[in-house]
Amino acid sequence: MTPRTRLAIALAAVVVVASALTGCSSPPPDLQQTTATQLQAGVQTLTTAAAAGDLEAAQASLDAVQADLLTAAAADQVSAARAAQIQSALNLVSADLAAAIEASKPAPTVAPAPAPSDEPASVDKDNNKDNGKCKKKDDDCDDDGDD
Repeated sequence: MTPRTRLAIALAAVVVVASALTGCSSPPPDLQQTTATQLQAGVQTLTTAAAAGDLEAAQASLDAVQADLLTAAAADQVSAARAAQIQSALNLVSADLAAAIEASKPAPTVAPAPAPSDEPASVDKDNNKDNGKCKKKDDDCDDDGDD
């Protein structure tokens, strides 16, 4: 399964969860209607961005939904149990979105190794440009054949 497919499935799961949350209204409500509407709008924006391949916008939308959920939970607009359910769905979407973002990055390029030179390496250790050959006038030269 490709990351994009997994992301679409996870987003669909979030939409289903958010939709189910709207229909539940037992006293006291697990999720206030205004909060459910706000979270659903954020999830819809996230879904639209992800479907269009705009992963940065999808990540920004996910961050906004996460912040809205935390704010709603702190204001007792959503019960702890319901917030945990929504957070679980958001965690799945976050993991899939992170994988999709990582997969969309170009692979790093590695510079090729330099080609070997056809010229032999110099054996000149003293940097005197004689290429390691003795000159006849050198006192220590044994190349002249006189032993």
